[in-house]
Amino acid sequence: MNLRTITIGVPLGIKTDPDKLKIKIQKFLEDMKIECARKEIFIRTLRINLTPVSEDNKGEINKQSIIGKINSISKLCDELNINWFNVPFDLTKTNKKNLDALFELAFEIIKRFPKTFINLMVASDNKINYDAINKASRFIKDVSKLDNSGYNNFRVGVSCNVNPNTPFFPFTFSSEDIGLSIGLELPQEFIRIINTVNTKDLIEVRAKIINELTPKIKEIDTISKKICRKDLMIFHGIDISLAPYPEKGNSVAELIELLGIEQQGSNGTLFITSYLTDILRSLIKKGKIKSTGFNGVMYSLLEDDIMGKRNNNNVYSIDSLISYSAVCGCGLDMVPLPGDIFEEELSSIILDVAALSTILKKPLGARVLPIPMRQENEFTAFNMDFLFNTRIKKIKNISFFNNNLKKELFYFLNKR
Repeated sequence: MNLRTITIGVPLGIKTDPDKLKIKIQKFLEDMKIECARKEIFIRTLRINLTPVSEDNKGEINKQSIIGKINSISKLCDELNINWFNVPFDLTKTNKKNLDALFELAFEIIKRFPKTFINLMVASDNKINYDAINKASRFIKDVSKLDNSGYNNFRVGVSCNVNPNTPFFPFTFSSEDIGLSIGLELPQEFIRIINTVNTKDLIEVRAKIINELTPKIKEIDTISKKICRKDLMIFHGIDISLAPYPEKGNSVAELIELLGIEQQGSNGTLFITSYLTDILRSLIKKGKIKSTGFNGVMYSLLEDDIMGKRNNNNVYSIDSLISYSAVCGCGLDMVPLPGDIFEEELSSIILDVAALSTILKKPLGARVLPIPMRQENEFTAFNMDFLFNTRIKKIKNISFFNNNLKKELFYFLNKR
């Protein structure tokens, strides 16, 4: 079984000497790599996840200090061959007067540090920051203009009600403990097992997946706990999500169609998604796995080659993709949009995801990519191995906008 990511959580304001921190992380990664190689477990990426950027003791944003800390993390990643690091901004707990300063800081970070992901947290604890959502939409538009491809919004996510220590980027943030979380690469394992069940009987498929994968996931759980104890790190858990990767045999859409859906996106997709989510939960329960993160079915349009091909036939709408969020893993993810989309419509899309997340009490996110100078039904033109080019989604050019919601955080059920 492959690991999509080994993600190490590091507090942004950690007091540990930088050299000691480097030695600690280096030792841990070496131990993990040795153990995984012995068990023939492939590791695709290494990542660092930070605690949210926050105000100082005076309630101000110390830009110079924060940039200095992030520069140190960037150098650490370069020295240890770590692929990416995530910088979260909790906009639900930020003084209103500092919102603009935080977005300016986030924009500078995304420009200066190419290994960064940015997580804009706009909903938590039953409340939604509508003003932050509007500013996040403007931020997404500004980031889209950094180059002609629109690629940079691959590194920007707007998250709602996320928990700490999720290994998958960008919808995550670290707790205050140096620790480890693991993200799995499960689609190829599911596809392999489904292809061995000739009848495709859903009860038989479910039982076989659980019986075959439980010991494999348990082995990764055991290895992670063992190395964390040895290297004095906290093991946060494994995210047992079905996360696609754009290569043969790693498509979530492909495995869904193997289970009887004529094309992913047709009626029945919601049912099969909930069926797979139930299997993932059963794997955690049967294996007594320490879990973290989404533990769901991830629909990531630009990272799933079969889903991208179905999108070329226009089987999805923005609304249908959001509706799948009710039972899938991460929300509206990696969706290309026309470059001239209005900020108000972007805000409305994010607001729908935030509402679904808050009402259902489940973590969700929105990662959308406005593509400069391109319109709906035109194709993206990314030149990257990990992105599949597909049609740009249709939008409505109509939206929700209410200036009064900027005055305070919006609460559901009057919880204050």
